Amino acid sequence: MTWRWPVGALLVAITAVTCGSPTSLGPARPVAEIGSAEAFRCDRGPHIDEPRPKFPRPNPGTVPDGFVPVAAIVCDQADEEVEPNTVPYREHRYEGDLAEVVRLLNAPSESSLSWSPCPTYSVVEPSQIWLVDDRGRAVEPTLPIGECGMPNSSAVAEIRKLDMVAEFDHDVAVISYDRLRVSSCSPHYSDPVVGTDPAAGLTIGYTYCLFDGTVNVGVTDEIGISIEDLPPAGPCSISATRTATTTYVAAWPSNIRNLTVELDGCHRVIPDGYAPRQASEEILSEFR
Repeated sequence: MTWRWPVGALLVAITAVTCGSPTSLGPARPVAEIGSAEAFRCDRGPHIDEPRPKFPRPNPGTVPDGFVPVAAIVCDQADEEVEPNTVPYREHRYEGDLAEVVRLLNAPSESSLSWSPCPTYSVVEPSQIWLVDDRGRAVEPTLPIGECGMPNSSAVAEIRKLDMVAEFDHDVAVISYDRLRVSSCSPHYSDPVVGTDPAAGLTIGYTYCLFDGTVNVGVTDEIGISIEDLPPAGPCSISATRTATTTYVAAWPSNIRNLTVELDGCHRVIPDGYAPRQASEEILSEFR
């Protein structure tokens, strides 16, 4: 049986359209580690079933001083029929003057907004990017984060203006699609990680994996919820036995983590690494 991997346009559930101004620049990003270009290839994203890509790359970050790229590789998911349990990717090689691309990649991130909530987005895999120099070395750049917590893709748009000199297709094996219906939750249970800082500006997935204890018992259809207005949760001494999990992207750092909704117990919503919030009856009713 073949299947088609969804790569449609990013779905947006707007909770507000007015944004305030950042009060200061966001945290500095680390400098990317330089490695052999052979270590870079199209690969499944970190949120597809497992926390890390199959082929580890040198650590990503800003483009190092003295690294002069001669080509940029952009790897996108392709929307085509492929073999079962694979994801199709298309690798594009662009060449030309990359000075403006490097400038945009190394631009500082903006701080989170000091007022007014930003839109909430579904989680869709971003393009994979790496830069190659004339010595056969490569780096994986990170994108600066905008004021609403989403990556600023201006550098990617600038890359796509350059001359595309090569294009290759790849089929990357993943876990059975029946076990993972969408990219916004994993069928493998992990305990929530409770933090103390309040969560704001999260990019929340739309599909939830359901668990009875640690056993995956199903996947929901798309559910669009926002947690921005939920009150902080109080102390909890009751362990949840039924949970629903999806993924989220934090405003900083821009990595993908789990968000857990406790369907019994203390009925908390827990974005990994942040303070729990109290689930509303409206949210809980979505899972009944």
